[in-house]
Amino acid sequence: MNVVLHYLGEMGGVMLLALPPWLLLRTLWLLAKKQSPRWGRELLLAALALYLAGLASQTLSTPVRVDLTDLPALWARALQRWQEGLAVNLVPGRTIRAFWQRGSQTQQLVNLAGNVAVFLPLGFLPPLLWRRWRYWWAALALSGGVSCLIEFLQLFLGRSVDVDDVLLNVLGGFLGYLLFCLLPKKLKNR
Repeated sequence: MNVVLHYLGEMGGVMLLALPPWLLLRTLWLLAKKQSPRWGRELLLAALALYLAGLASQTLSTPVRVDLTDLPALWARALQRWQEGLAVNLVPGRTIRAFWQRGSQTQQLVNLAGNVAVFLPLGFLPPLLWRRWRYWWAALALSGGVSCLIEFLQLFLGRSVDVDDVLLNVLGGFLGYLLFCLLPKKLKNR
């Protein structure tokens, strides 16, 4: 449980740091568009923006120093990792099975349940904000697309790349969508 609290604390810290820039940018946007804020919508937009900042902080941080200015070297290392299969799993179910069979409860909680839980907001918040995301396939496409983007970027950042992360993330996005579906109709039609 301490590990979960550690991750939540790190995410929360980044989210707090992201709040002032978000408020500034959103205020400038509303002023430029000459729109008055609808506070319920603004709260949901802020929740989505802060969630995405927290998600990026946990999935795109680098375990080693990476020189982002040397793009050819970055590309060459990523290509080498891909070709050699270094920390790359493209076999669906391999990592899930390994954690389930040999992982400790902490590893199972963080790696399996965590990969599902961290994508729940991505299936829940967009349908609340935009009608075009109110379809089950849209939740799958959004969570799958974001997860694939994260895994692709992790290849360049020296982190593991795992198809099982994508599968668990998509499951989390779909479960978030199902939570949205359980909301009373009057909350969905705002």
